[in-house]
Amino acid sequence: MNNFLNVFGRLPPRRLELIIRLSCVVMLAAFAVKGAVFAHWGLMVALIVLATILLVNSGVKIFGRIPVVPLSGVAAAITMAVLLSTAYLGVPGAIWLFPALVGLRFLGAETQTGPARLGLVILVPMIVLYQGDVGNAARLFGASTISALYLWLAEGEMLSLRSKLDQDQGRDVQTRAFTRARLERDIQQIQKLAPVGLILIRVDGLMALRERGQAYHADQILTGAAAGIIPMLSARERLYRLGGEDFLISLAGWRSYESYELGEQIRKMLVRYISDLGSEEVAIRIGVSEVMEPEAFDAALDLTYAQVKSERTGAAPGSPAVSVS
Repeated sequence: MNNFLNVFGRLPPRRLELIIRLSCVVMLAAFAVKGAVFAHWGLMVALIVLATILLVNSGVKIFGRIPVVPLSGVAAAITMAVLLSTAYLGVPGAIWLFPALVGLRFLGAETQTGPARLGLVILVPMIVLYQGDVGNAARLFGASTISALYLWLAEGEMLSLRSKLDQDQGRDVQTRAFTRARLERDIQQIQKLAPVGLILIRVDGLMALRERGQAYHADQILTGAAAGIIPMLSARERLYRLGGEDFLISLAGWRSYESYELGEQIRKMLVRYISDLGSEEVAIRIGVSEVMEPEAFDAALDLTYAQVKSERTGAAPGSPAVSVS
């Protein structure tokens, strides 16, 4: 057992996450085949659609790292799969309601998954009731209501609770990125995680917006930028807020050339987001480096700032393959 855990512990986080996602795809595909065997054609189609979405959004190189299908589409696919499994299989299929509620929780509050959760809590017991199983319909409704309410609270629909949870984790309440104070603590872990890729992201132009009295618009851009970046990161890849315009991403086990590729994808995503808002005066600047030990962190961060500054002045950006040890 220990050897098994050690093997998984040595896997790079991106590869481990990809293995888990692809395992889910294989499982859903197997259920789709089972649905075809029993002539549950609607359920088969729903499972194939859900498996395809997970595959496309898995970060496989041919699809890119940015999710192709929006989270609202994922929520709709999960909801349809659970409803059809309940309609075809009754109570055994309705048990999928509970992992689906948790899955909707991880899609995030900002993606408006509340209606999907509410629909599942009401419709799944109704389908079981329609099949004549009154007792299990009542139990499902009670248990799912309690689960959904708990997840609703944990998700932070009550602002004070969410703020408290974020503060306990060392997060900035506005953007949900980690704070500078949390970064100072995490720097001590660099040697165990080395190499650590660094991506500095400057949303250039926010200070000018604030000076013109458009603080709300600046905050909207900042919050939206963080909301777009966070879903692109795994558990070991962290987003920190450094200041009024700056974010820093730390990437455990990443070399600078890998960080550069991710930085360019983030730049494209943010440029598209800012363009949709009609904020032509705001620009995205990116700086990349890597660090091998805590003592070299400040020097590595200075390199990223230098690259951002060179972009702003129109000079050629620094090399993406910069290592500081």
